[in-house]
Amino acid sequence: MFYRVDYVVAVILAGLVVGVLLNRQLEKIASCRLARAYYQLVVVLLAVRTTTFVYSLITSNGSRRYAVFGLLGDLLPFSFGVLLGLAIRRNDTRKLLTHPSTLGAMSLAISLTFVMAGIGKAFTLAPMAEFFAQSGYSAAFLKFITIAEILGAIGLLLPWAVVPALLGLTVDMFGAVLTHVHNGDPLNDSTGAIALLIRLFVFALLWTLRPRNEESSLTMRTALFRVMAATVACLFIAYSGSLAVRHLSPPAATNGSPAVSR
Repeated sequence: MFYRVDYVVAVILAGLVVGVLLNRQLEKIASCRLARAYYQLVVVLLAVRTTTFVYSLITSNGSRRYAVFGLLGDLLPFSFGVLLGLAIRRNDTRKLLTHPSTLGAMSLAISLTFVMAGIGKAFTLAPMAEFFAQSGYSAAFLKFITIAEILGAIGLLLPWAVVPALLGLTVDMFGAVLTHVHNGDPLNDSTGAIALLIRLFVFALLWTLRPRNEESSLTMRTALFRVMAATVACLFIAYSGSLAVRHLSPPAATNGSPAVSR
């Protein structure tokens, strides 16, 4: 079956092919200029996407709005695919992919995604509370997750807070996937979280590979090992935490009824 995650990967691969085809025409452009151009493109796409999102919250006309929102969402991974395609055949691949502008664009895109998710939860408290109750979580935990996602999104924009933000958001997304698995939900319900896990992993890897002051750069193998180890640790924390929260706190109340202990 063709799931949303497969579609996101396909969009990135399509962008990668376009980037490879454009490589000869753009190979003489300095990596810093390409990185800044990518950053500017992402900022424009995010500005339009934010405007569309805000408009969707204050209006009820949905079909065209969701089509535009979906198109803008597709252009972000597509543009990243193009950047990858351009980087693959360059001598300064690492410099382009770990340039501050490239990392800044990625952090902005991921951050805004989590901010919009947090705001979306705030505007759909009733169905979210019902889902959390069905999952065995309390109303307080729903509030905690909403606040944590917004704080994590802000953390991605602060250099000193990027690592804890990445860890926290990765635990959060693993928790979302594990919750759907626990509930017996179809895989499609988890694809948003899985797509974000992929983006968080790629960003974490590039962040680990970035050049550091007065430090030798890490090898790809070392960086990959560190990120994979951290990812496994986040999965363990998410699994243990979901079990603890589910059994130690009463589920959220739904439709005005009191919470029921399990």
